Amino acid sequence: MCDRGYRESVKTFRQWVKVRLRDGVPAPVLSRAPRKSSWRTPSSRQTVRLLTAEAYTLPRNDRAFVNAISSASPEVATAAGLARRFQSMICNRETVALKPWLHDAATGPMSSFARGIRRDVEAVQAALTLPWSTGPVEGKINKLKLIKRSMYGRAGMDLLRSRIIGT
Repeated sequence: MCDRGYRESVKTFRQWVKVRLRDGVPAPVLSRAPRKSSWRTPSSRQTVRLLTAEAYTLPRNDRAFVNAISSASPEVATAAGLARRFQSMICNRETVALKPWLHDAATGPMSSFARGIRRDVEAVQAALTLPWSTGPVEGKINKLKLIKRSMYGRAGMDLLRSRIIGT
């Protein structure tokens, strides 16, 4: 029954059958109408995730959805391809691929993102080549801001200093 689109619990189905048998209601005539698909149209965030994922990792329905979007809008297909290339470049730390990517992304849907990277290309190249990360520092800054906001307007620098050093 689930294959035919039934979404309720087993208990509800059993109760429905029991009432029909008790009251002598004849079984419904099943038509050969096309089965309703269990696939739902994804949200905008899910669509972005699907567009930026590698096609071979997606289920058949999702792959068909991505192909339909890509064929309907070449601009979206271009942006998705550039996003996948950028993601691969960052994950694999490919500094050689940065300049060709910036050249390809200079015009089109990713142009403003590419301009932002061009403004600070040295930092991006350093992130691709150097082994260091600002993650631990960002965590401390986040903790400091949390403490500061929780105390806003209640105390001065002395208490803030003691809470940061003491925690």
